[in-house]
Amino acid sequence: MAKRKIRRYLRHAILKKEKSVPNRLCLKSFSLFCPGRFRRLKESLSSPSIGIVSYSDSDDNLYTRLQWGDQWVKYELTKALGQMGCYVTDVDPDIFLHLFGNPTRLPKSAFKIIWIYSHPDMVDPNMLRRYEKVFCLSSSFIRKIKQMGFDAELMIGATARKPVKSKVKYDIVFVGNIRRSLGGRQIIRDLGETSYNLKVWGRGWENVLPGKYCAGQYVENEKLGALYASSLISLNDHYEDMRREGFVSVRIFDILASGGFCISDKNPGIDEIFGDAVPQYESAAHLRELIDFYINHPDERARVMEKGRKIALSHTWTKRAEQFLNSVEELKWANLNHDRP
Repeated sequence: MAKRKIRRYLRHAILKKEKSVPNRLCLKSFSLFCPGRFRRLKESLSSPSIGIVSYSDSDDNLYTRLQWGDQWVKYELTKALGQMGCYVTDVDPDIFLHLFGNPTRLPKSAFKIIWIYSHPDMVDPNMLRRYEKVFCLSSSFIRKIKQMGFDAELMIGATARKPVKSKVKYDIVFVGNIRRSLGGRQIIRDLGETSYNLKVWGRGWENVLPGKYCAGQYVENEKLGALYASSLISLNDHYEDMRREGFVSVRIFDILASGGFCISDKNPGIDEIFGDAVPQYESAAHLRELIDFYINHPDERARVMEKGRKIALSHTWTKRAEQFLNSVEELKWANLNHDRP
């Protein structure tokens, strides 16, 4: 604990570049008696420290936490920021990035940023005024944020997937828990009984779907790309408020980047990013029509899939990390180290 407090003091002294005699003496002594450690500390502070929190952090079960989509968004952003030389930490960060899915406790002394990544119906002015910078996954919802009196910057999803070569094993796959409290997943209800080789992964399906459709409760993250690539069609859906407000699931980016083909529920944000590279259904009958068409027209499926793959691969987490850092560059030194209420 003592070492942590010392490092915290030195980190703030270096970042603030204070001219007080005690700070100058402290830094001078540290640089003289521990030159190597002082150099390494300064190198680690060339960029401000960054903390990231997601809704999945509230899950005390570390195993089920791995099944949250935003847990992997946090992981990819952490990796991208670290590779760019940022110091990513949970301890007293200078910048606090909240991947919004639920309200969270905010540090007092950090520069606070929110990325409205999901659950837009929970967003209100009282929440937004707690942050210095707002990012949003949906361009249409940004207009609503501005109507609340706040500026926001568009930051859409991304992917770290790469194309996978895999033999086709399935006709249709779906990966997602049942969401029983919300009445289940509409896309699976709309599909209904099918003669195609359908496999579903996720918790809660065992007593709902016929056993021939249930493939397991969990797919490891590193195996998802191969799964998407081994199916003719991968299905995607959204929470109702995300679908309505144009929040596009990161799963679509992952499916397409892996070399898969995606059919999704109707979402206006999909058109903005992917155009016609992601067919969207509007009714149960329409969903079955799209599945029949693309399974029985492999050349058309391949054309659409290739278009979607190129688009998805152009959206990387490195680019999102760069956008995040660039957007706060002009503000970080002016605002980072001042306590805020």
